[in-house]
Amino acid sequence: MNDKFFDLKKEKQDKMINGAMQVFALKGYKLASTDDMVKVAGVSKGLWFHYFVNKAGLYTFVADYCVKYLNMELAVNLSSSKTDYFDILYTIEETKAGISKIYPYAPLMIQAMEDENDEEIAEVTKSKIEPYLEKVNEALSAFDEGKLSKHVKRSMLDMTVGYTIKGIREKAYSKGEFDAEKYLSELKEYFEMMKNTVYVDGE
Repeated sequence: MNDKFFDLKKEKQDKMINGAMQVFALKGYKLASTDDMVKVAGVSKGLWFHYFVNKAGLYTFVADYCVKYLNMELAVNLSSSKTDYFDILYTIEETKAGISKIYPYAPLMIQAMEDENDEEIAEVTKSKIEPYLEKVNEALSAFDEGKLSKHVKRSMLDMTVGYTIKGIREKAYSKGEFDAEKYLSELKEYFEMMKNTVYVDGE
């Protein structure tokens, strides 16, 4: 990318970043187009190519920016004192929701990166999402699996909770604008229900 992008006013930078995030998050890499970004951000097509050369360059920048921004916030919010599985995951989602006030599609962009399978960008996506996944796994390593009921497998719990978060998140975006407060409220209800199901004595 052209480093002169950072010479732009922050407002214009964020407008372009948000436009790109929205299109990549909703359509995935393959179907995303700069024409859509022009419509969303109101920034001329020439500027996109001037600063990012091509779609792959733009995706690489936005993916990197999104993960670094999120990890910076998680470094503040994820304290070592958090050891409960659901509390850790809730804090992660709460942090994403907080970021959405500035970058509305950041939570969905992270999800899209986890799901991205286009061969053209697969290696880039994997390398950019890895620092976030490492931070999540590091935080969850503090959880004592002895709290789980004997019938609960950690791998199945991870998958079940992952699908639940994804479903609630997509629902929160279904009307075109992320409702962070409603998302977190619903997520908390599901997590409380799951705690009563998967923990020994529901604790």
